[in-house]
Amino acid sequence: MHDISEEKLINIFKKALQRQSEDENIEFKDARSGIPSDLWKTISAFSNSPIGGIVVFGVVENQVQKTFTVEGQQELAILQSKIVSCIQQKVRNCGTYSLKIFKHENKDMLALLISESLQEQKPCYNVDLGMPRGAFIRIGNLNRQITEDELRSFLRYSPEYKYDRIPISEANFNSLSVEKIKRYLDKSAKRTARLFPESLPLEKVLKNIGVLTNLKGREVPTLAGCLIFAKEFPQRLESLSRDFIQCVRFADTSPSSPVIDQQYIFGTLDQQIDETQRFILRNIALKADIVGTKRIEKYEYPEDALREILANALIHRDYKVTGTYIHVNIFVDRIEISNPGTLPPGVTIENLKDSQFSRNEIVANILRGLDYMEEFGRGIDLIYAKMIDWGLVEPLFKNRSNMFRVTLLGKKFRELNERQIKIWHYLQDNNQITASIAHELFPTVSRATINTDLKKMVKLEFINVKGQSNNTYYEQKY
Repeated sequence: MHDISEEKLINIFKKALQRQSEDENIEFKDARSGIPSDLWKTISAFSNSPIGGIVVFGVVENQVQKTFTVEGQQELAILQSKIVSCIQQKVRNCGTYSLKIFKHENKDMLALLISESLQEQKPCYNVDLGMPRGAFIRIGNLNRQITEDELRSFLRYSPEYKYDRIPISEANFNSLSVEKIKRYLDKSAKRTARLFPESLPLEKVLKNIGVLTNLKGREVPTLAGCLIFAKEFPQRLESLSRDFIQCVRFADTSPSSPVIDQQYIFGTLDQQIDETQRFILRNIALKADIVGTKRIEKYEYPEDALREILANALIHRDYKVTGTYIHVNIFVDRIEISNPGTLPPGVTIENLKDSQFSRNEIVANILRGLDYMEEFGRGIDLIYAKMIDWGLVEPLFKNRSNMFRVTLLGKKFRELNERQIKIWHYLQDNNQITASIAHELFPTVSRATINTDLKKMVKLEFINVKGQSNNTYYEQKY
């Protein structure tokens, strides 16, 4: 679209004027007072849609009569500069574009011609709003924000979200455990009732499932292949040296308290899950309940929920982030599992239960085949269900700028009511809270009740009271 001739451009423009209607490939803008504030939406929509589109500046719409009048443009050089600035500063992954000046009825017109972005570069979006809020597509003559399903569909082609397919040049086929690979393939064949043809070379099978790839004429393992099927610890390789888990058991509720136990967990991803699970279980309480005539032992936290969270941490971590590693911190009243990177685009705390997008699809598929995670969409449900079975409050999920954290809250939190838990959640994202802000969270609850809630949280040592009189506020204790 960006390289069409002036003759074709004018022809498309005239036809739209005759129809007195924009369509899926052309939009009119009045830019006499500068570029419209929503121009980025049109740029995003055309970049994300087939063929692309044309934005013609110098056309005024009568909102009542729904008609268009050609007014032309002044200060064309300034307008072009502002359009280019908008694309460079506000928009990411814009399709190839060009600006063309043409005449219509002796009036100067400016057209922005935008081609569809490459499939692997979609979606085009507003950098300030991110995805999916800042990404649009064109439907008829309207720009519509993309859905979360559409976002995931776009990202499946993005190299950034196929990172577990990257080649590991330091390794070769002999770096992988053929025995472990064959066990996985046998298990996968039984699960899917599909056997790999015996005549198909093993290297070909591994390329098909994303374990091997071609690098400058030689077959090398992918990131996923090394992390799951390495013969020796994958952390021996420089590029994978930070792909491990640090586990720490603290004596109290704060990271400043003494360390009781500590371990760095190395190995393939399945080994890391198993070994980290063992570390956690030896550092939490094991209690016995009498059910009927039987003595039932169970841990302080549900084992199945712990395993699912660990598997998800390794499956969904951002392996591009090499400056840190997964942290598992055990306190007397909670367990925190922190993952480098944030949630994938389109996945939010609110839709976490329903989202089915994985940043590392090869890792996810193989670990699921090895029974280290539930089917997509069921894992989070399992974690919630198991916490309820244990009589514990629901887990706390936090998505920060460079880290995603899951917190399993211990039995101490059962002493809090729903309002107090919400106040505690609020403090995880904010440094402090006042009684007035707490009351705003629960406008139908009396101020006296909110004050009682805060006093109880102080007594239970969840929060500290600061300031005096009208300047009183509360801070989380940890």
